[in-house]
Amino acid sequence: MIFSAAGLSLYFNKTTFGVERLSVEGDPETVSFVYGRTFGLPSGNNFLLKSDFATGRFFGEFLYFSDIVCSVTVTEKQGAVSFAYIFKNQGKEAVNLQEGDLGVCTPFFDRFDDPEISLRRRVHAHVRTAGAAYVYCERYSGDLPALGLVFVKGESYSYSLDRGAAKGERGQITLRFPAMTLAPQEEFACEFLLFPCSGREDFFQKADGFGFLTAQAEDLTVFKGEELVFRSSRALKLQTQEGETPFVDGVSRFKPKACGAHVATICSDTQKLQVKYFVLPDDLAENRIKFVTKRQQLSEGRFAGAFAAYDRKSDEVIVRSGVHSPFSLGGFRAAPLLLLLRIAQKKELTEEIKQKISQAIAFYDREIYRGGEVADDVGGKRTRFFKKYYNYPLYAAIKLEEYNYSGELGALMQSAVILSNLFKSGSIYEITPAESVVNALCAAGKTTVAGELTELISAAADKLIASGNKYASFKGLPYGPEIVYGALSTLLDAYFLTGKEYYLLVAKEHLARLETFSFPSTDYASHYIPEIFQEDRGSGLIYDMSPHFTAVHFASVYDKYYRATQCEKYRELSRRIVLTSMSLFDKDGASYRSKSAAAAVNDVPLSSYEEISCGEDVVLYHFDLLFGRK
Repeated sequence: MIFSAAGLSLYFNKTTFGVERLSVEGDPETVSFVYGRTFGLPSGNNFLLKSDFATGRFFGEFLYFSDIVCSVTVTEKQGAVSFAYIFKNQGKEAVNLQEGDLGVCTPFFDRFDDPEISLRRRVHAHVRTAGAAYVYCERYSGDLPALGLVFVKGESYSYSLDRGAAKGERGQITLRFPAMTLAPQEEFACEFLLFPCSGREDFFQKADGFGFLTAQAEDLTVFKGEELVFRSSRALKLQTQEGETPFVDGVSRFKPKACGAHVATICSDTQKLQVKYFVLPDDLAENRIKFVTKRQQLSEGRFAGAFAAYDRKSDEVIVRSGVHSPFSLGGFRAAPLLLLLRIAQKKELTEEIKQKISQAIAFYDREIYRGGEVADDVGGKRTRFFKKYYNYPLYAAIKLEEYNYSGELGALMQSAVILSNLFKSGSIYEITPAESVVNALCAAGKTTVAGELTELISAAADKLIASGNKYASFKGLPYGPEIVYGALSTLLDAYFLTGKEYYLLVAKEHLARLETFSFPSTDYASHYIPEIFQEDRGSGLIYDMSPHFTAVHFASVYDKYYRATQCEKYRELSRRIVLTSMSLFDKDGASYRSKSAAAAVNDVPLSSYEEISCGEDVVLYHFDLLFGRK
């Protein structure tokens, strides 16, 4: 059965009453934004009692659990399609419901698979559940039209990601309703609207027109003493743990006093919107150095000198059994060494910390070079295209920063060899320190090596352009932000090192695609900040949007693009992403992610496909951005 209204076509399954196809008028590909046969259904076990597909009004009634009956009414409203739900307790006793016992299935066709298919036929769902909840869907290619979903009645504070068997399946979303108690004959009502839109600004303008509460903030991660500024056309007041602040002419300002993570509630007359904000101490960098050197560096055993994830609850470092390399997922991290090397170039460190740096360098030398060749971090078993080359950019970064720290030319030459091997392997979807390495080689008089490396980088960029910029030349590589920002970085490096303008022109196309993964999320920051983190309150886990250096690479390539074009927008984006990443650390410099790291390595049942990051992997390559550079 087809329900057509407001520029949308919804195909309902007569057996389940779920929407199995949803397309937007004017889409040349006629892409289905939804997947499966459950979109719009109440989540969990339910049984369709009756349905009615009358013209202009589709109606379904479901027997839910604990004597709860759910009715769903689909109608047209001006500019949108309305899904209205009533959950009613028809039993004789009150029903106590936990968060997520009631919910709505909204599976979107959000999936990374074959790159060419993803660009043409898949969508990216940006979800916010913070009271006033929304989902914004756009094509991975960036082509319009897009699709919006906003709740105009009812609240959702979390959602579940019921992922499938493959990493690329991201869209199995269930919007979860808050905990409640329904007395006999009592009802809980909610309603969301679906509507087409022509981009993000149009999405928010239409949402505001439907009465949806929206808000903006320039920065939600600030240092102590800095001011937070919220703007909203509908909000009346802002509530925090420090008190209540009114909105005057659509603006609310206050200076938070306490460091750490906090929650603000923005209130209109009909809806509430929760927003996380973070206040960082001025000495965060110093505290971080102390934390990683005092608590996270192993002093004995075969991993002596390496850094590890840290469990704040047990007050001990975490060592997963069976780890063969510090670069393995869930294992040890090289990022603290990069941090120490970079800081050591800016100021004098104590002899104790210098000794720890030397220990870490010695350890990673053993790991990077085994038998005179760069080590294979996964024993050749990795099935993705990168295989043993996956961590070469990290190896090269370590050796480059070691050279900048010590002045040892051998370390710089090692970095060049590592990068040469990487590009000779055919890998083109990488963010590397190649530009900095070539510049350092030239400054050191190693012009022949610099020229050879430049030719390899240029050849990698040419290969990418020859593929048609559709990321389809390596069909085994799933489409995702990592190959988009990798392609963009390779093109920009080629532009910087050769000066050829066509590399920059092609880079603009990749930049537009990368921005489809970015969205103004008021959970962390607004205005085109990537959805770096997703929290599933049901399981208590924090998921990455993609592999663990996502935040690093977004910041890095935006900063590169700024240097290439002097477009201030991308410098600001890079700065905000860095601040967002810093919100992971508490006043002692410890990572909030240590909780999920501890869960991952202490045999808590997790899907083997989940990429749960450990401890220190969000410390950025771009340390100039992280500490002091705006």
